[in-house]
Amino acid sequence: MDWKAQSARTWFTAALLVALAHAGAWYGLERVRDEASPARPLKVIEAALLPQPKPPLPPPHLPPVVPPAKKALPPRPPLARVQPAPTPLAIATPAPPAVTPSPVQLVATPSVPDPPPPAITLPEPAPPVPTAPAVIEAPRFDAAYLNNPPPAYPAVARRMGQQGRVVVRVEVLPDGRSNRVELRHGSGHDLLDQAALEAVRKWRFVPARQGDVAVSAWVDVPITFRLNN
Repeated sequence: MDWKAQSARTWFTAALLVALAHAGAWYGLERVRDEASPARPLKVIEAALLPQPKPPLPPPHLPPVVPPAKKALPPRPPLARVQPAPTPLAIATPAPPAVTPSPVQLVATPSVPDPPPPAITLPEPAPPVPTAPAVIEAPRFDAAYLNNPPPAYPAVARRMGQQGRVVVRVEVLPDGRSNRVELRHGSGHDLLDQAALEAVRKWRFVPARQGDVAVSAWVDVPITFRLNN
């Protein structure tokens, strides 16, 4: 409470000094005016003291806060003392000798040029499939319009009782004529074989054909000699 009284006194003193200063200044001005002009009645200055500030109200009395009672915990069982294991004695091991690193020699490797791009190999075109040649029709010698006479039976071979079967192989030209005549199977009698070759060499044939084209080809002509014919 002393600081509040001292503050009030200080404010009162300051206000009094201010009032006295104003009164002195005003009095000096009045004196100067009185000398130059007739005297005027003095004004009465009233000074009022400021009321002292009221002390703050004490805080309301609150009941003391009682902390809740702590529950009694059951006593803990005594802990078994664990004897520490004996500390092993540290054996000083000699430090390994310092290894001086050997200087590393840097060898500049020549730059390897990039390999050329792989050549693009195009697959070879498939060979054209050969077309199957047209089937060749064999020459014919039995057509009725050919008028091929049978071979003459040799009179000597007939008297001697010779008979048998002869197969003559003939190369027929595209125009139907025979080119070469060969004995493929003989009858066992030369007279009969020669008679068959001479007769077939004069025959005409239907030429062989490959599609619509006449071509040369071989054909076998069988001839049978019988005595009862």
